[in-house]
Amino acid sequence: MVATKSSDIISGNNMWNWDQGRLDYFQFDNLKKIAKFALHEDLRLTDRSDLVAATGLPFLPNDDRYPPWRNYSRVFKLSLICAQKGKGSEPTQIAKLLASDGAITTDEYFHFLAQATTDPSPALTGWDNTVELRYPLLFSLRFMLARAAIGLGTTDISQVVASYEASGFTGDEDQSEFIELINSNLNMAQVPRQAAESIQVIAQISYLSLDKRTLTVSLSQEDALNLFEQISPIGGEPLSNGADEVFRLTDLFQSSIDELELEYDTTVLSDVEDAGFSGDTAFSEGKKIRKTHLVIERNGKIREEFFKANPSAVCDMCAMDTANAYPWVDRVLDVHHLLPLCSGARTSKDGTLLDDLVALCPTCHRAVHRYYDKWLKDSGKKDFVDAEEAKIVYEEARHKHRAM
Repeated sequence: MVATKSSDIISGNNMWNWDQGRLDYFQFDNLKKIAKFALHEDLRLTDRSDLVAATGLPFLPNDDRYPPWRNYSRVFKLSLICAQKGKGSEPTQIAKLLASDGAITTDEYFHFLAQATTDPSPALTGWDNTVELRYPLLFSLRFMLARAAIGLGTTDISQVVASYEASGFTGDEDQSEFIELINSNLNMAQVPRQAAESIQVIAQISYLSLDKRTLTVSLSQEDALNLFEQISPIGGEPLSNGADEVFRLTDLFQSSIDELELEYDTTVLSDVEDAGFSGDTAFSEGKKIRKTHLVIERNGKIREEFFKANPSAVCDMCAMDTANAYPWVDRVLDVHHLLPLCSGARTSKDGTLLDDLVALCPTCHRAVHRYYDKWLKDSGKKDFVDAEEAKIVYEEARHKHRAM
C-alpha cells in the first residue's frame, strides 16, 4: 500500500503546484473582493492601481511594468475565480457567487476547492486530461478527517505531505486505506512551501484551526467520519482545454455542494435560534450562513487558544467581570467572531488569527446575534459586505448597550 518508508522521504520537487507567499490573497474575504472586481474588469488586462483601489490589497511590486496578472495569476486561477480566454480572462460561476454577499460560505467554498483542485491543474501550465488526476487538497482534508474519526484530532502538515508523497493516493481511497496509511506514521523533515501554504489556505474551514504547522479538527469522531465519506473528486470527463475544464468544474459547484451536509450535528448541538439568531431569518440560505458562523465560535481549539492569549474574564460588551459575578466557575464567556457570518477564521503562516474574536458573556452574545439579524433585515442584506462593515455593526451594538 505505502510505496516509500519514512526514512526514504526527502523534500522533493514533485509536489502539487500552488502559489507561495500569497496567503493574504487567498483569505476568503479577500477572494470575495477580487471576485467582485473580476465581474466588471478583466483580471488579465487590469492595471495595478485599479485592482488595489477596489480590493485594498497591495499587489506588489508598486511598478506599472508589473501588471497584477504577471505575479498573481496563480491566485486568480487556482482560486477558480477566472480562467484565461483569448487575450484576456473571464470570471467563473465561483466568482459570481463569491461576489454576491451571503451566496456562498467559507465551508462551501473550501470544500469545493479541495474537491476540484487537481494535480496536474487545468489552471496551470502542464494540464493533461489523459493522465490519472490526483487531488492533493482533497487528500489533505480527508487525511485529517480520517485521523479525527479514529480520535487523532491533530495532524502536522509534514504528516499530510509525506503521506501524499509516499502513498500515490489520488485522495478518493476508502477509510480502511487511509487508516493503513495513517498507521505508517510518515513524516517529512522539510515540507515544500507550496504544499504547506495550500494546506494553510484550507485551514480557513470553520472546524479547522492552525498552529504554525499543526492542524486541529474540532469535530466529533462521528461528524469527522460522516464528512470524510461525503467529500470526493468532482466528477465528469475532464476536458482537454484547461480553461474549458475550469469552467466545467466551476459550473458544477451548486450540484456538488447540494450533496454535502455541512451540519456537524453531533459537534454543534445548538441550532441557530438557540444561539440568538431569530427564527424568521433562519430560512435555508440564512441558516446556512449563520451555521458557519456558529461552528467557528464553537471551535474548541480556537476557543482554547483565544482564552490562552486573552485570559481576562471581562465581557467585551457589558464589561461585566464574570470572575467576580460567578466566582464558582473559571469562565462563562463565549467567543464571538467579528467577520461576516459566512466567513471563516483567517489564517497566516503562524496559524489561525485570533484578532477577529472577542469574549462576550452568553447574554450579550445572544443579543449581538439578534442585533445582527435586525440590522441585516433592515438593510435588506443576507450578510455583511466585508470585515469592516461587520465590525462597524458590532461596535454600533456595543455602543448602544453601553450608552443605556
